[in-house]
Amino acid sequence: MKKILALFVALLLSISVFASVNINSATEKELIKLPGIGKKTAEAIVAERSTNGPFVDVKDLSKRVKGIGKKTVEKLEEAGVTFEAEGEKAKE
Repeated sequence: MKKILALFVALLLSISVFASVNINSATEKELIKLPGIGKKTAEAIVAERSTNGPFVDVKDLSKRVKGIGKKTVEKLEEAGVTFEAEGEKAKE
């Protein structure tokens, strides 16, 4: 029984690890959990999104937010971030 419970808990944890993050709706705390995104970059993402609207894709994000370079773009793509705006399907 303990093995089954441990397996179930491990399964639940693995699902949450692979859950995608929507750049256009994520909070600063959620953004900080992404690879290559620190506090200042998370703040910049939220500020840019609030001022100029949702991001179209990771290239748009890197153009509009200082501090997101090629390596961070690659990490975000590997992490499977999405760019869903309200009322539309996710763009990966």
